[in-house]
Amino acid sequence: MRHRYAYATFPRGYSKSFLSVLVLMLRCILYPNSHLFVTTGGKEQAAGILKDKADEICKLIPGIKNEIDWTRGATKSSKNMVEYKFKNGSKLDVMAAQQSTRGKRATGGLMEECILIDQTILNEVIIPTMNVDRRLSDGSRVEEEVTNKSQVYVTTAGWKNSSAYDKLIQILIQEIIDPAEAVVLGGSWRVPVMEKLLKKSFIEELKMDGTYNDNSFAREYESEWSGDAENAFFSAEKFDKYRVLLQPEYEYSGRSNKTAFYVLGVDVGRLKCTTEVCVFKVTPQLQGAAIKTLVNLYSYEAEDFEQQAIHIKRLFYKYKARSVVIDANGLGIGLVDFMTKAQVDPESGDDLAPFGVEGGTNEDITEQYKKISGPGVESNAMYLIKANLPINTEAHSYVQTQLLNGKIKFLIDETQAKVKLLSTKVGQTMSGDKRADYLKPFTLTTILKTQMLNLVEENEGANIILKQSSRGIPKDKFSAFEYGLYYIKQDEDRKKKRKKRDISQFLFLN
Repeated sequence: MRHRYAYATFPRGYSKSFLSVLVLMLRCILYPNSHLFVTTGGKEQAAGILKDKADEICKLIPGIKNEIDWTRGATKSSKNMVEYKFKNGSKLDVMAAQQSTRGKRATGGLMEECILIDQTILNEVIIPTMNVDRRLSDGSRVEEEVTNKSQVYVTTAGWKNSSAYDKLIQILIQEIIDPAEAVVLGGSWRVPVMEKLLKKSFIEELKMDGTYNDNSFAREYESEWSGDAENAFFSAEKFDKYRVLLQPEYEYSGRSNKTAFYVLGVDVGRLKCTTEVCVFKVTPQLQGAAIKTLVNLYSYEAEDFEQQAIHIKRLFYKYKARSVVIDANGLGIGLVDFMTKAQVDPESGDDLAPFGVEGGTNEDITEQYKKISGPGVESNAMYLIKANLPINTEAHSYVQTQLLNGKIKFLIDETQAKVKLLSTKVGQTMSGDKRADYLKPFTLTTILKTQMLNLVEENEGANIILKQSSRGIPKDKFSAFEYGLYYIKQDEDRKKKRKKRDISQFLFLN
């Protein structure tokens, strides 16, 4: 309340949205003719947050409710728009983090879950709206008033190499220079547990959950920012920018584009290491590289290779995949042996055919497996990667280039997915287990992001080597992700060569 700029990093269950909306409502009351707003990654999400918290505050504190003008047409509410008019002329509403917001004006605002707000939109659209000062009853303005151009940033912790972290550092420096003007706040899960907003048993269960790692828990509940801004190979901001997919896909879908196909990237695990599968939907474009959409991720416990082969073959047929891309180094070759044999699906009783090999990066290995062919064999179903430094360098460069150029799309953040789910009747009636299952692909996508941002670049001559900054964070999901993309690159390169050899280009007609 006493600072023009505030940045609060709090965990889930800390009541950060409640407290922030309370600050806005109190400012509206104490400073007549103010115009304050709430914004976040999506307008619908911002409207939901403002309405839920404002309604809760009005029930708890009737004095605040009495300050709002509830007459028809004054205070309005819908799915995408909420506006509270106060009796003293103040207004509290929602502002979309979109280009359409250009030209609007306000005296201050709340950037809720600011890690989800696009940096360009924030700097070029949202912040410029706060360039007017509150008009006093005599028509004058006092620029020094704390509510003028006030900015409140509230979020759970994210990644250091992101614009949200840059804004945090900027306000921290402002606090050092002028403590009366800016403040940075933070807290962990211990306060909400002490205040009985969270159960300690819930925190303990989270630590045991298979979809959570130490780094993820540190961000979500310890308010510790992850990653290294100086030497991370991949950009958190670019990854977040292309988290646009609203729903995962659980099977083949030819609705969007008939030319699209699926590829499965597999990193093989055994003995305390999970096997990871990334499912790509590849949509060719008339010009340039195809759009690669990561539509789902699967994580299988450290089972024997035959059981793993059954899981992967099931996915292959569900998605009608073009190829399964497997690392043929080390453990991977053991899985390949079982993939080339027939199995029976214990759940459905269906026969699962032996899989043949279409090619790979090592001729000695691929030629050996290419002998597996004939009736009853799923021909050309596998592509085997036996990586070395040049292949790794090619793969790393391709992933980074495609990410920077927006050619890879990901599922939205699990926080956004949960908000959207809970805004539906189906989501509200879901059990906790079903909700967790629904959100799992979104959460696994965030874990993939964690692994990518933990990778730092080292060079050996012209070769790029990616090493883990923290050895406690695995890179198995990234490996599966990269294998799938490497196969897609080879497919794109083959098509380019065929186009160059098109004989029609050498025909001259009159």
